[in-house]
Amino acid sequence: MKDHTEIRNWGGFQVDLKFAGDTVAIGSDAVWLRRIKAPGAETLAFLYGLEAVARGTASAVLPIDTVRLLGSDEAVSFCVLAASAVAIPSVLAAPALASRFGRPTLLSIFCIIGALAAVLFSLNIADVQVLGFILRALGVGLVSICLNLFVMDYVRRGDLGRSEPIRMLALGVGWIIGPMIGVLLARYVSHAAPYYFSAASMLTLMAVFWLLRFKSAPGVRPTQNRAFRNVLGHLHEFMRQKRLLHAWINATGRAFFWMCFFLYTPIYAVKTGMGEVVAGALLSLGTFGMLAMPFWGRIARHIGIRRMAMACFTIGATGCAVACAFVSMPIIGAAGLLCAALAMSANDSYGNSLFFRACRPSRRTEMTPTFTTYRDIAELIHAAIFSVLLIFFGIQVVYLVLTLILIGLAILSRRIHPRL
Repeated sequence: MKDHTEIRNWGGFQVDLKFAGDTVAIGSDAVWLRRIKAPGAETLAFLYGLEAVARGTASAVLPIDTVRLLGSDEAVSFCVLAASAVAIPSVLAAPALASRFGRPTLLSIFCIIGALAAVLFSLNIADVQVLGFILRALGVGLVSICLNLFVMDYVRRGDLGRSEPIRMLALGVGWIIGPMIGVLLARYVSHAAPYYFSAASMLTLMAVFWLLRFKSAPGVRPTQNRAFRNVLGHLHEFMRQKRLLHAWINATGRAFFWMCFFLYTPIYAVKTGMGEVVAGALLSLGTFGMLAMPFWGRIARHIGIRRMAMACFTIGATGCAVACAFVSMPIIGAAGLLCAALAMSANDSYGNSLFFRACRPSRRTEMTPTFTTYRDIAELIHAAIFSVLLIFFGIQVVYLVLTLILIGLAILSRRIHPRL
């Protein structure tokens, strides 16, 4: 028999049959593993999932630990306020940092900073809690910028409608398993265990990134000659483009909801007597809707982003109103929160595609950092609001404010182009 090779696909595995005389050599490699090895939507979704696990693991225990260390609910908001005030200028300076160091190096630096923040939280010392929040905000913000830029490099615009649900599904899986891992580690291992796990996840993200050998697009690799306009110039250009501005407002509103959900739901559960384990369960159940991202994505493509956003913001506002009104009946309030979270999970099915579609390829490096400030601005706004309101009102005021904001976003969503 003449020497030859046959390639067959059996049970999800690609099998190479190499015939040499009377000998057959078999080599196999899982198809899904080969897809992960090739930079693209699935690979980037995997990295987003690792980042979500890192944040989710700490998020389940961090608000409760901060209240215990600093002594009040509003102390959590003050910590977030300080972190956002430092993170926003750093995020806006990202184009200059990307030009100087390159995205791969920048991502690695801030993965390490994010891991260091988790280690500081594990010390259980009140004096370093604010510093931990600051480093955490820096790590999350800059890593997110780098990953968003790689999305625009490796995923074509025409594929965003299908790739964004995959990315959001990976985020959802991370946020589902992360909080429960955090609560269980804190309860059955040690107080510091969730933070060590979070730090390890950030370092794993960095290691996987380098193993995959991502490269920046030619226009954004480190160079000494590339001239960037000042940050205020980028901001002014961004604000003048209505599509970019609306994409930013939409993303800020969605981020505002999720930050309030993950920061104040554990406090809500503990204050109403449901306990810390229930708090972790609520966080995980609240993100369960993200497992249906491919389904939500098909609905969004069928009815359009405009209708999807209007409906989901309205349902989310209704759920938050229930949580506010039934704080004395926490089971009903928790059910309202879960309904709101389900609606907002569906609303996340289109992800950042409004921005990706509106941003010209030649302006990616300059516009992406400005857009990515939505997370820090959302943190800054909710921290500023609730650091004051929680001094005078109970935890239910958080959900009253959320109700009003989501109603406003539902009305604003009417301005999304009907063809999207």
